[in-house]
Amino acid sequence: MFEKWAMLVLVGTTICYTFLTMHSAQSNKQLATNAKLLRDADEESPLSVEARITALISVMTSYQKKIESIGKNILEDRNGTQAARVKIHTTDRKRLFAQDENFFDELEAFPFVQTVFFKWNITEMRKYLFPTQYPFTSTDCKLIGKFTNLTKCSTDISGLLRGHKLDDSFVRLGLPSGYSHDSVHQTTWTFLHVIQDAAVSEHGDVIAGNLTLTPQKCRYNETGRTPSNYSNLELHDQVFAVHQFWDQAFYHSHFESVPRLAPYVKFLNDNPSVKIFLRGGESNVRYLGIKNLDQRRLKDWKFRARVLYSPAGSPCGYPPLLTTQLMSLYAKRGLENNPEKQNKIILIKRSHKRFFRQHEEIAAMLEAQASEHDLELFVFRDDPVPNINLTRRMFNEAFMIIAPHGAGESNMLYAQPGTVILEGMCFESKVKVNTCYQLSADLLGMRYYGMLFKSGCFDITAKQMENPVKYFLQHLLKTTHTITKMRPVKERAFNRVTCANKTV
Repeated sequence: MFEKWAMLVLVGTTICYTFLTMHSAQSNKQLATNAKLLRDADEESPLSVEARITALISVMTSYQKKIESIGKNILEDRNGTQAARVKIHTTDRKRLFAQDENFFDELEAFPFVQTVFFKWNITEMRKYLFPTQYPFTSTDCKLIGKFTNLTKCSTDISGLLRGHKLDDSFVRLGLPSGYSHDSVHQTTWTFLHVIQDAAVSEHGDVIAGNLTLTPQKCRYNETGRTPSNYSNLELHDQVFAVHQFWDQAFYHSHFESVPRLAPYVKFLNDNPSVKIFLRGGESNVRYLGIKNLDQRRLKDWKFRARVLYSPAGSPCGYPPLLTTQLMSLYAKRGLENNPEKQNKIILIKRSHKRFFRQHEEIAAMLEAQASEHDLELFVFRDDPVPNINLTRRMFNEAFMIIAPHGAGESNMLYAQPGTVILEGMCFESKVKVNTCYQLSADLLGMRYYGMLFKSGCFDITAKQMENPVKYFLQHLLKTTHTITKMRPVKERAFNRVTCANKTV
C-alpha cells in the first residue's frame, strides 16, 4: 500500500514539475516577446547590419568601377603625354554651386570634370535601407512654426507608436535644387566628380582650370583661403577630398564630412594609393574600415592632385539619406544591434552652453521610471566624454535618449531604428530653432519628440518631461505588468550609471 502511495506521489510530482517547467518556459518566452519594442506598421527588414552593408556595396560595384576607370585613364593619358595638364587660372574663374538648379548642365562646359552618378531602383534600395519613418512630433508646433519652415508637425504623440514608409523625397537631399530623376527605376542617390589637375580652398571648394566648383556645404559662399601659388603646392597623383566649413565640429563631422566617404570604402580599399583629405572625424572614421587610413591622410589643404575625387556634399544640417544610413551601418558594425537588449535610458548631461538646469531632478525622475520598467539609467557626461567603445555600446542599447540640443545627440548614429529621441529644443537666437537632429532621427528611422517651451531648453522641468517619458515606456514596452503577474521580481540594487572616461 505504501509503495503504491509513494508511486502516486512520485508520478504526481513529476507531472507537476513538468507542468511548471513548461509554464516557466512559456512564461520566459512570453517575457522575451513582450520585452521587445512593439513592431512598426512597416516591419523592418530582417537583414543584419553586416548583410545590409554587403548588399549596398554590391549594388554600387559598377558605379565604383566606373570612377576607378576614369581616374586611371586620366593618369595613363597624362603619363603618355596624350593629355595636356589643365592649368589653374589665378583669375577669371567661373564659380558653380552644386545646389543650383542648372549645376550639371553648366558643368558640361568644363571637360576636365567628369561626373559619375549612382542610380538604382528605389524599390530595390528599400530592401537594404531602414524603411520606417515617424512623424515630426512636438509639444508646440505653433511655436516651432514661428522659427522654422517645417510644414509638417504634430502634437499627437501617439503618431510615434507606429511609423510609415520612408518618404521618397528624402532621396533628393544632397542633389541640386529641382533635380529630376530619370524614373523610379533609375533614381539618382548620389554622385561624384572626377576632376583633372585640381587644388582646393580652405573650406572645400575645388579649383581646376577656369572653374571653382562649390559642393553643397555649410557657409557655401565662403571659400576661405586659396593657394597663393599653385605651382608650388605639394603634388599627388590621386586625392579624395571631403573637407568643408565646420568639418571638425562634432555634428558636422558625424553627419556631413565623414559620411561622404561611406559609399566609397571599397573604392578606397581597392585603390590604396589614393590619398584622403579629411579634417576631424577621428572618433568615427575608423569604423569605415579604410585600410592604412592614418598613413593616407593629408595634413593640410595646400595640395594639388593630378586626379581629385569630390563626392556629393549636402546643405548645412541636411545630410543625404544614403550616406547617413551607410555611415550608421558602418558605425554599428561589431555591436549586438539586438532590439531585445534596448534596456537603457540615456540622459545627456552638458556642462556648458545648453543644459538642463534641473538635471538632478530630471535624473531622479528618470531613475524612478527606469527602475519601474526594469531598465537602466545612463548619464552621458561631457566632462570628460566616455571612451568611444562604451559610447557605442550604450547608445546601441538605448531605448530612449534624452538631451538638450547639442553634439552628444550625434551618437544616435550607434542607436537602433525605433529608438526614442526626446530633445530639449533650444532658441539659438531670437529667430531660430535648430532642427538638425530631428532630420537625423528621421533619416535613421527613430522616434523624435521635440520639447519646445517659451522658457527655452534650460528651464525644462522634470514634470514637463515626465509625461512623454511615461507614455513611451507604457506604450512601447510591455514588461512591467507581465513580469509582476508571471513571477516574483527579485529585488536588485538599481544601477544608475554616471560615467566619465572609463569602461564600466
